[in-house]
Amino acid sequence: MRSRTIAAATVGLAALAGTAQAQASTLAVDQPCYLSGQQINSTAAGFTPGGPVNFSFDGQLSASGTADGSGNLLQPLVAPLLPTNTAQHTYNLAAQDQTNPALTAQVPVNVTVRVATVSPRRARPSRKVTFKVHAMNPGQPVYLHYVFHGKQRYRKRLGTAKAPCGSVTKRTRFFPISRPKTGTWTFQFDDSKRYSKHSQPQFRGPVQIFNVIK
Repeated sequence: MRSRTIAAATVGLAALAGTAQAQASTLAVDQPCYLSGQQINSTAAGFTPGGPVNFSFDGQLSASGTADGSGNLLQPLVAPLLPTNTAQHTYNLAAQDQTNPALTAQVPVNVTVRVATVSPRRARPSRKVTFKVHAMNPGQPVYLHYVFHGKQRYRKRLGTAKAPCGSVTKRTRFFPISRPKTGTWTFQFDDSKRYSKHSQPQFRGPVQIFNVIK
């Protein structure tokens, strides 16, 4: 019989500013991308003074506010929860005047979750797989630290996180070596070249190495 080393990953699915105008009404948000559940500070103008204004994401009502005497309002919102297995989505945030529904404004809002995935999730260590990481710091490098028994054994640079949501995709070998030690490894994704379990932002997940007997 001969043995074959297999790596099985369980690193599964663990901020866009802009303005829009419609009939003199405007809407803006304060960041280029948000984590799901994060507060969004929106600014609206050009609505009925003292009138109610509804805010919706992709047509789903999120909040209501009241314009001031000049038709302006600052409305806090909460970034929507993303659907299962979705790491990033651009929502259409709309504000509509309830006194005069013709007064509307829209703006795109990017929402993401901090997550890292590997595809396929089970492969030989020497096989090329695709790593995808989201919600890192845009413009900063993203590293993968291979940790075993609490110590970094290898490190790989996956690339530079892209705007607006700090995402990076890299196709590369699952492991830098063909026969890593069997047991549970930890994959830590962060923007620090030097490994620390306290680095932020980060995403960690277990990867199981085992031998298959044929």
